[in-house]
Amino acid sequence: MARVKFVKAAQRLGFSLDEIGQLLALEDGAHFSEAAELALQRLDDVRARLADLTRIEAALSRLVDGYHAHQGTM
Repeated sequence: MARVKFVKAAQRLGFSLDEIGQLLALEDGAHFSEAAELALQRLDDVRARLADLTRIEAALSRLVDGYHAHQGTM
């Protein structure tokens, strides 16, 4: 059951099934550096997406705020 939860969580974070399989194959600890490198690459992707989402959120927030300000002047 823990493995299924791990797979589902990894999928939500954007890991492909191939990448998840690689991580699971490396979980014995003998290949820690390979697993860490794969995780680091994915972490960079997640951080880039977060930055994009933050910019989108700010733009949408300004749009909504502007709409509400405009509605208040009518």
